[in-house]
Amino acid sequence: MTEADDTNTDKGEPKLVDCAEGAAEADSIDSLIARLETERDDAMALRQRALADYANFQRRSVENEARARHFGIASFARALMPALDHFDLTLSQDLSKLSVEQIAKSVEMTRAELQRALEQQGLVKIDPEVGAEFNPMQHEAVTQMRVESLAPGVIAMRFQCGWRLGDAVLRPAKVAVTPTE
Repeated sequence: MTEADDTNTDKGEPKLVDCAEGAAEADSIDSLIARLETERDDAMALRQRALADYANFQRRSVENEARARHFGIASFARALMPALDHFDLTLSQDLSKLSVEQIAKSVEMTRAELQRALEQQGLVKIDPEVGAEFNPMQHEAVTQMRVESLAPGVIAMRFQCGWRLGDAVLRPAKVAVTPTE
């Protein structure tokens, strides 16, 4: 360094830098910028891929749900077809030649076929017995009924059966319960 260089520094003016040193510093800044641009581009590409993957996941989820719903409806319809066949068979008869007992027997067979179809699909009938404990999770008390031979708070009469699917009650059984006085 020369004496003139020292005086420039004393006056607050910038110090002169060697050209080779400045070029190396510029190269390192350029390489840093290039590296950061590459990292940014990679991050943007990853984000785009993640967004595309998520969109594909959503589309597949909707398709799978629709396919499952379709399969469920088809399975249930196949289970009901024998009951419909019983109805068709009964209605194809000359009803004027059928006795009341024969029609009642046909209705009974069709009802049994319908119940079997529901049970094949996992539905369970809630059919409480008289004297059974009242369960508000499965039974709906529509009235109270005094029955001397029954304990308080039990089922005195069943008006309508209920149905459940797994743990979910689709319709509670409608019952009369004895008063708890």
